[in-house]
This record gives sequence, structure tokens and C-alpha cells, in this order.
Amino acid sequence: MQRFISSSFQLRAAALAIGVIVIPLYPLEVAAPSLDPVALANPIKPLSEVAYMTIAAIQAKSLLPKLTDALGEFLKEPDSPGGRFHEQRLRDCFQETAAALLSNEEMEQIFPSPVVPEPPSRSASRKPSKSTLVRKPSLAEQAA
Repeated sequence: MQRFISSSFQLRAAALAIGVIVIPLYPLEVAAPSLDPVALANPIKPLSEVAYMTIAAIQAKSLLPKLTDALGEFLKEPDSPGGRFHEQRLRDCFQETAAALLSNEEMEQIFPSPVVPEPPSRSASRKPSKSTLVRKPSLAEQAA
């Protein structure tokens, strides 16, 4: 079952402000914490962090007008008649724009590649049998 972060988000749309651009967002739905190893190995960065890092990296290259133009085009196609957007679409917009303007190293810092954990091997999960272990000499054998 999914729940909302807070009841205040249920009543009003969250807004992300970038300079003078305001993007109204749908309330963020949060799933219950999972013990899935793939989810634990690949935490999702908050949208505010992704936005800040993307804006800072693009601004460092003096290409901020291209991001502003991309967001302007993004705003022309809202997800609802009320003009709100889903967070994932905004993340995708940042990622597509950054991919066109930034190097692979910079992209990896902002949008890290997913890590797929290796399944545990069966041989490593079991203890070896006693027959394969080297036996310690007894006290009598040591005295002899």
C-alpha cells in the first residue's frame, strides 16, 4: 500500500522553483520501505538534489539557457488538465537535457548507474566438511 509523505501534500501540489520557473508536481507517493537488495543498492536521490546538481553542472558550462528552454518545452505538456506534472517526468527531462550537455563522468555523479548485486554463491554459503580440514595434532602426538 502506498502512502503520501504528509497530509499537506494531499491538499496542494508541491512546486519546484528553478529561478522564475515554477513546476507544480503531483504529491509524491512513497512506498513502504523494502528489504529488496536491488532497492537497497540503488537508492533514489531526492528530486531537489538531482535538480540542484544538474543546474549547477550546466551552469558551470554556461549552458543554463538550454536547460531553461527544455523546461519551457516540458511545461507545455502537463500530465493533468490542472497543469501538474509527475516527478519521474521531470527527472527524465533533467536527465535528457544533462545527457546532451554534460560528460559521462558528470552524468554518473548526478544520475548513477544502477548496481545489480550479485546473488550469493551456493558454495560460499555452506561450511566445508570436516574431512577437508587439516587435523590439529593431539597433545600425545606433539609430545612424541
